[in-house]
Amino acid sequence: MEDIIKHNLSYLFPNDTIEGVYNLKITRDAELKIGNATEENITTVLERQLETRDFGFATRFLIEPGIPLRSLYRLIYALKLGNASVVEGGGYHNLKDLNSFPLNGAEFSYPKWPSISSVLIPETDTLFNLILKGDTLVNVPYQSYNPILRFFNEAANDVFVEEIYTTLYRVANNSRIVSALMTAAKNGKKVVALVELKARFDEANNIKWAKQMKAAGVKIVYSSIDLKVHAKVALVKRVISGKEEFVGLLATGNLNESTARFYTDQILLTSHQPMLKELESLFGFLRKNKKAPGPEDLIDFKHLLVAQFNLQQKFLDLIQREIENAKAGLINGITIKLNNLEEKILISKLYEASQAGVKVQLIVRGICCLIPGQAGLSENITVTRIVDRYLEHGRIFIFENNGNKEIFMGSADWMNRNIYSRIEVCFPLYDAKLKEIIMKIVNLQLHDNAQESIYKFLKDTDTI
Repeated sequence: MEDIIKHNLSYLFPNDTIEGVYNLKITRDAELKIGNATEENITTVLERQLETRDFGFATRFLIEPGIPLRSLYRLIYALKLGNASVVEGGGYHNLKDLNSFPLNGAEFSYPKWPSISSVLIPETDTLFNLILKGDTLVNVPYQSYNPILRFFNEAANDVFVEEIYTTLYRVANNSRIVSALMTAAKNGKKVVALVELKARFDEANNIKWAKQMKAAGVKIVYSSIDLKVHAKVALVKRVISGKEEFVGLLATGNLNESTARFYTDQILLTSHQPMLKELESLFGFLRKNKKAPGPEDLIDFKHLLVAQFNLQQKFLDLIQREIENAKAGLINGITIKLNNLEEKILISKLYEASQAGVKVQLIVRGICCLIPGQAGLSENITVTRIVDRYLEHGRIFIFENNGNKEIFMGSADWMNRNIYSRIEVCFPLYDAKLKEIIMKIVNLQLHDNAQESIYKFLKDTDTI
């Protein structure tokens, strides 16, 4: 579209000499200001805010190189962009539009990688029975997402299921998971869905589904305005002969069958009853719709790591144990895979670990505020990232623990927002075979020499 306009401007201005044509883009603040909205009117307030999102505060003015300064300043003044950051970009600014190009040739597409079956269920058996026999791990998109869909469908139709609880952060446009939840409610089961309406750019879709679920009999709980729920968990309560048993789902990524096709995530299906009892307690807190946990909300988490409760302190303790092991000459080491690393306290603890001789290996896809490889500070820390066909999205935390590895996974990046203003859930892996699978995946990525990008701190004298 830009090229068509550029090359045909002479038809619009036949009597003028065109001296230059430049593409511009204004980025606006997408944060919705929902103020004192209540649970009763939050959807109405959000819908009104969505209508005005395109008129938000301008934060960035993206320009094409070469635009004359006089023209640039005239535009800044005319468009009232004095507080926006002026950033020089390329000739095209909306590169996501390239995704819609009708390129049908094989050379323009990735070769097909069909997902493989992750869970083999005999025709005479059920997924729930399989989970009750032992933990199952699904690694998408390499493995099929079907077991996750089956988890919710079985919950909807299992005669022993009485209650279903789940968090919903980003929901697929045609979500079969939500359809299963509505079926469950129609089948007389108690279904509680905690819907995060403030999932940026998915607000409208989440509002749509929340209304449909509510109409179908699902109890909808909206998270507190001040406390975003980013956890990716689900809990099913079954009652057989008066005895309660739980099956649960804990994931690093959203319960979204669309993004599961190109986001790499890990999903644990488990019947570990003590862990799931803790998850039940967490859902009890979330239903209160509070800004923050109070003294009356304290939960004694022994398995789960939950932001606003114990997550940050538990990670600090785990790093400290590796420091003590290093000082004692015991096996030690830390390997962490994240989307973003920003939070200062945890970064400082990693520096401390490096100074104690702990080898720290980080895979960070996006923002990284830690400086690796600096003498006296971080010489024992390496940071890489994987840029490839799929979006690396899983969060994995591995602590050597003197040869008895502890592995956690979950929804939490180490950013200020995740640590201080969200509900996040990280969970342990207890099954030895599943630990081995995760170690193989992580070791493959640590040894990648084709799609890895290495973080290096550049001094003023360095060249790229």
